[in-house]
Amino acid sequence: MSGFQTWRGRFATRELILVSLAAVAAFLFINHDNLYLTQAFSLSIAPLESYLLATIVIYLFLRLLVIALDIRPIRTHAELVRCPECGQWLDDPTTSGLEAHRKVELTPRPTEKEIVSAIALRRAVDASRLGSSVKTPRDALPLKEVPSNLLSADLVAALDDPDLLERLRHSPGPARDPRVKR
Repeated sequence: MSGFQTWRGRFATRELILVSLAAVAAFLFINHDNLYLTQAFSLSIAPLESYLLATIVIYLFLRLLVIALDIRPIRTHAELVRCPECGQWLDDPTTSGLEAHRKVELTPRPTEKEIVSAIALRRAVDASRLGSSVKTPRDALPLKEVPSNLLSADLVAALDDPDLLERLRHSPGPARDPRVKR
């Protein structure tokens, strides 16, 4: 089986088989009187072109048949129902199927640790935007304007060094990021 290892070899073999089947079918089509077994076997007096034309027509029919068999039908949603809450297609349109669908959580609920870390991050970002490290009531401090185009790395660094944003805006050297406005 060394001749069928490449796709070209398989393609050529398949096409040769289809053309051979078409030639046999064309021969039987033109000489169909012999299949009745009522008389002695005799070939038709049809010219060679008629055999060639019948072979081509039958070959095209076989190719179209192969193509039609390879096409898969489109899955229709005629028997399926959409969930009224999320809009997904339900495989089981009965009430038990709808209840089973509602029990499945599409997005898992966050754990308590994830909630705490998200709140801490939000508070840290808010504190860095205030730009002050003094532990006084917020009403007593004047709010400093913080540029909104800073990198997140600068905001995280501002948690450790509250004067970093001020130094970035007023330093004589160029800013590390060209987006920082002076």
